[in-house]
Amino acid sequence: MDLAGFIRLLEAYRDTRYLFIADGVEREVRIDRRNPEAEAWLTGRGAAGAGFVSADNPRSLLAPEAENEAARQRLAEAVRRRGADAVPHTGAGLDGAWPPEHGLLVLGLPVAELTALAEAFGQNAIVWFAPSRPARLVPTRLLFEALSTDAGAG
Repeated sequence: MDLAGFIRLLEAYRDTRYLFIADGVEREVRIDRRNPEAEAWLTGRGAAGAGFVSADNPRSLLAPEAENEAARQRLAEAVRRRGADAVPHTGAGLDGAWPPEHGLLVLGLPVAELTALAEAFGQNAIVWFAPSRPARLVPTRLLFEALSTDAGAG
């Protein structure tokens, strides 16, 4: 991926709404923003933070729906094996140019474990949020590999 593609990808993450339904209420988290309602929900669950993890479209390459669904099932099982609490989430870009991705909002696992899990499913990053802090993009090693792969070309 060239630098322009890398920047576009980061902008796409920033321009995505990370949505989850809990206690019958839809909540939205956005990178570099706070959502006191979502933060209060986390606090009420006794969670220090949570991460949005998807298994859809590894390495930001569109995959057939059947492959994405199978990967989602494997992700859910991996989270269950770790004993973590999770609720379904959807990531939807504001411009609608990329199809919504589905995954899990995972509570109770450290950031490092969540990024390793995401990386195992071919994901470039997770989105982490915690009470009293804006949500942030946390890249996996794969995101930097994608950038460095193209760096020597040309």
